[in-house]
Amino acid sequence: MLGVALAVLSSLLAGCPPGEPSAPAGDLPPPYLGLDAYLHFDKLPYLEIGDRVAGFSTADPGGSNRDGGNVLGTLPDGERVLFDQVGPGVVTFLRMQEDTGGPWHLSVDGGPDTVVHAGDLGQVRPAGGIAARFPYPLSMNVAESQGSTILAAPLPYAKSLRFTSSGANGNFYALYRRLAIDVPPPTASTAATDRVAALLAAAGRDPAPAGIPHREGTLTLGGAGVATPVTTIGGRQQIRALSLRAPAGAAATLGAARLRIYWDGEAAPSVDAPVKFLAGDGAGVYQPADRPLVRALPSAITPDGTDLRFSLYWPMPFTSGARIELVSAGGPVPVTWSVRYEPFTDPPNWVGEFHANYTDIPHPAPGEDMTFLDYRGSGKLVGTVVNFGAVGGTLEGDPHIYTDGSRTPQIAVTGTEEWGMGGDYWRGGHQTSLPLAGLPSATNNPFGSDVDGAAEYRFLVADAIPFTDRIVVNWEHGAVNDSAEHYRATMLWYGTPTPTAVRGDDLLPGAPDSAAAHAYRAPGSRDYPLTSAYEYTVRAAPVTGTVTETTGSSTFTMALPPGATGGFLRRTLNSCVPGQRANVSVDGAFAGTWYTPGGSANPGRCWRDDDFPLPASLLAGKRSITIRLDHVATGAPPNTAWTAAEYTLFGYRLPGR
Repeated sequence: MLGVALAVLSSLLAGCPPGEPSAPAGDLPPPYLGLDAYLHFDKLPYLEIGDRVAGFSTADPGGSNRDGGNVLGTLPDGERVLFDQVGPGVVTFLRMQEDTGGPWHLSVDGGPDTVVHAGDLGQVRPAGGIAARFPYPLSMNVAESQGSTILAAPLPYAKSLRFTSSGANGNFYALYRRLAIDVPPPTASTAATDRVAALLAAAGRDPAPAGIPHREGTLTLGGAGVATPVTTIGGRQQIRALSLRAPAGAAATLGAARLRIYWDGEAAPSVDAPVKFLAGDGAGVYQPADRPLVRALPSAITPDGTDLRFSLYWPMPFTSGARIELVSAGGPVPVTWSVRYEPFTDPPNWVGEFHANYTDIPHPAPGEDMTFLDYRGSGKLVGTVVNFGAVGGTLEGDPHIYTDGSRTPQIAVTGTEEWGMGGDYWRGGHQTSLPLAGLPSATNNPFGSDVDGAAEYRFLVADAIPFTDRIVVNWEHGAVNDSAEHYRATMLWYGTPTPTAVRGDDLLPGAPDSAAAHAYRAPGSRDYPLTSAYEYTVRAAPVTGTVTETTGSSTFTMALPPGATGGFLRRTLNSCVPGQRANVSVDGAFAGTWYTPGGSANPGRCWRDDDFPLPASLLAGKRSITIRLDHVATGAPPNTAWTAAEYTLFGYRLPGR
């Protein structure tokens, strides 16, 4: 059976659509966006340089639990705008509460609306039409997800994308990427969609190519805290599959053991987390009668006869060697292991190493977010496994994910179970395992099975979260950080400690000296002081700054970091002025439209940071650039003004250059 599964998955990953993504200027790693991220799953470790990750949600910018009302406006026909952005870009994920607000309307590049009914989604063998565009599991209905309507089929757009609901919406969030105008959005063909849907439907099986080198063996875990070597692999390789198997009666003990992996002779392991967390279940380990415990694309926990097998399928490249060991949480336990790997021939500075950490927070601080990850360097977040104690009110806690020093979370979700693709607490704790998310285990496990709280997993492929300098993953506990549940979490990411974006010039348009140094001009603008806080967190200290507001044009010159290959511009704005839009030019050439939709209705939460990707073709070989911003007054709702308190220019550099 294993050979058959390998043949099926190899055929899905072979014969990918012709044509490799074109590399940006400067020999940066090619981007695999949208469906290509799945079809080239082995390239997931690639550093992603040039685009900017972003999200939008109906979470209250004021940090309360009053989610659902934060929409981007209402159209004349009563449609509520849930997502609105100009291109190029790609939406990677849309989540709606149950089927609230349906049917939904999707408009891409100004074309006619596509009406999406809840009944169109989650079909395994769709006959055609909208259902074929969004097959399971690239879409899911509320019965499959246990409480959410999901659109996870990537939606590329060249000019614009708008998504609206017919009525009052529930908790909604979207993940997307902004692309520079010289980066074409990914394509989305029916054939590629079918291939990706088939790949995800086969989740839980080894997706690596057949016939690659492998090692296997047996070992016995020692007493608590004892490290037992598994294997050492030399050379320049990429691990494609790692499995650990133990008798069902000892599986909980193996699941609690720490797996440690040391890359390229490092003194401290990059991977150091309990086996069960790494494989997707941070709670009770047992064999459910009606489903695999975890059956995901990058990992699985599945029965193997009378044993239970923990499998990791994340591609894990290394340059000179990998050393793998298990640290027992209490033995002895007999373990059968196997590792499959392949030669790694990509440039080493194109990729990040696989990382996983483990955080244990018995007593979360009242009023404060917990921090599950704070990593300085570049890479991408690809997974979260969180044990939140028990299904209930603590699930009102929102994930807040910050990249590259932004003071606004680029990703702010409406709740913990929404992040895990469920809804309404997975309809009261209904356990499920999906290809990229689930609630596999909880406190209502069957009598006699292992019970260790309740935990969700969320794995990210097309919607991975890239970062170029730093990533911080914070998490609320309860509606307003008021839950006393015991939290444990493992974050999974690719990373290199070398940043791929360097902070360059900084402009304060309301400060005379800074404005003069950057030749800042904005005729007819006005300056005013603003004391407010940043959005989304429960507690946020007020910050005072000077905002420059204009309905005309502004120009300024900024220095690029030496050796920059592309870059992005960050703006600190007053988000209490809604719907801000401007056309951007670099040295007289059009560089795209910068649109910051929505806005805060809370005067105590007006500050926001927003990023705009700059075309690498307009920055190549330059030491400085002159930027012009022309306010655009058109739009629905109307764009009233353009605001800025600070501009910061970042330049991209590949590690080792």
